[in-house]
Amino acid sequence: MRATILIALTLLQSGCVGPPVRVPQAQYAAPPAQGSGDPLRVLTRKVFDKVNRQRRLHSLREVIWNDAVAEQARRHSSNMMERGFFGHADPQRGGLATRLSRAGIRWIRCGENIYRESGMDEPADDAVEGWMRSPAHRASILDPLFTQSGVGIAISADTEYFITQIFVRR
Repeated sequence: MRATILIALTLLQSGCVGPPVRVPQAQYAAPPAQGSGDPLRVLTRKVFDKVNRQRRLHSLREVIWNDAVAEQARRHSSNMMERGFFGHADPQRGGLATRLSRAGIRWIRCGENIYRESGMDEPADDAVEGWMRSPAHRASILDPLFTQSGVGIAISADTEYFITQIFVRR
């Protein structure tokens, strides 16, 4: 059985930021290595790389991996899976702007793509290809103002994938 669900991105601009928070430089690490034995890390890297490939194909700068943003993406994917919802607004943690601000992530522009599917052989390929066919998702991937990103993935016991990619401009 093949089930795929895409949902339009949430794109927010300035005005929703809490008080300035000093964020340590260490949060800007390299994306997870492809050679790592953890299948989620490999899949996360694949989504991130495929999005950057799309940006290069459209003559845009690549987004830089941000560990803090990736942690929020992982939490959102896990929460969607564990709590049985699929959307940008987490019933307990709120929308993207709230989640980022509460995590101490400063931004002037943010966006989020989410994807849910089961029964696919290549979930990273399917997610990015699906996002590129959707005007709203494509717009977030190809937004030249975004400079940083993080990807988070959760897989349920019955192999349903929840993929979140958050984009920010600090």
